[in-house]
Amino acid sequence: MLIALCSLLSALLLYVQALRNAMGAKRWGLAGLLLGPMVVPIFISQKRLTLMRAMGRDNVLWQPH
Repeated sequence: MLIALCSLLSALLLYVQALRNAMGAKRWGLAGLLLGPMVVPIFISQKRLTLMRAMGRDNVLWQPH
């Protein structure tokens, strides 16, 4: 029960974040549903890669953590 709830919440989180970051929302939501929170580090690195592609390598991005 706990694993199913965790997978459902991570799918919802990834879906919303993918929509906000102009990424494939259905794909990330399905990945979150199937694999749960194990997909979150992959999502973060893919989000950063997408941002770097959009901005270019010459621009500097300062993000607070």
